[in-house]
Amino acid sequence: MMLVLKILLFGNAEERKILEEALLQPLKKYKITFDIHNLSNPQKFMKNYLFKNDYHLIVMCSDGNTKYIFKSCSDTPLIHVVTGIMSFPPTAEEIDDKLMRNPELASFFSPGEYTVTHRDCTRKISHMDIDYIRRDNDKTIIHLTNGETETTSKNIGKVMSEINREYFAKSSPGLFVNTRNIYKIHNSSSRDYKTVELKSGAEVPLKSIYFDKFRDAYSLSVARVASLKVLDD
Repeated sequence: MMLVLKILLFGNAEERKILEEALLQPLKKYKITFDIHNLSNPQKFMKNYLFKNDYHLIVMCSDGNTKYIFKSCSDTPLIHVVTGIMSFPPTAEEIDDKLMRNPELASFFSPGEYTVTHRDCTRKISHMDIDYIRRDNDKTIIHLTNGETETTSKNIGKVMSEINREYFAKSSPGLFVNTRNIYKIHNSSSRDYKTVELKSGAEVPLKSIYFDKFRDAYSLSVARVASLKVLDD
C-alpha cells in the first residue's frame, strides 16, 4: 500500500503559499506522495491539530522562522515528536537536510531499487541502503549502509548501466559512492586522494582528479553545493 505523507501548513495565506512553494519541488524530486492541508486559525490549530497525530508533518511560520514538527501517526497514542527550526523562507539546503533527509520520512520515499539475482534467490536493494559500489576483478561488490555486502557476478560497468546514476558518483577507479549518504569529505596526507566519510561511518577514497566531477554529481543529486565542504582533520 502506498504511504501518503500528510502535511499541515499553518500560518496566514502569504506564509502558507511561500512554504508550499518551497516544499513542492523537493517532495516531487524525492517522489514522495503527499497531501497538503492549510490552516490559519490559531485556536483551531491548538485544539484540533497540535496535540493530535492526524498529520505526519506540520510546518509553520513562527517568530520569523520556519518551525516543523514530525509526529508518529497511528491509532495508538502519540509515541514521539521531532521538532526543528529553519529560516523563513526555508532554503533548499535546509529542506533537503532537515526535512527530506530526516529519518521520519524514510517510509515515504520511493528511491527505486537495484535487483541482485542469484541462482536460488532474488534480492531487491533500495538505492538509499547502498553506501558504495566497488569493482572486484570481474565481479562487483555492493556495500550497504548496515555493513552487509552483496556480490554480483556482473562487472561494474554492467551494474552502473542498470542502476539509477542520479544516486552515484565515481570517486576512484572502480568505485562509486552514493552521494545521498555522504557525511563529510576529508583532506588526507596524500595530494592524490581525499577521504569520503559516509553517514554509516564507512570511509572510501576520493581521487583528487575526480573531485570536480564528483562535486558536480553530488550537487545535481541533492542540490546543496555549499554543504559539500572539504574539511581538514
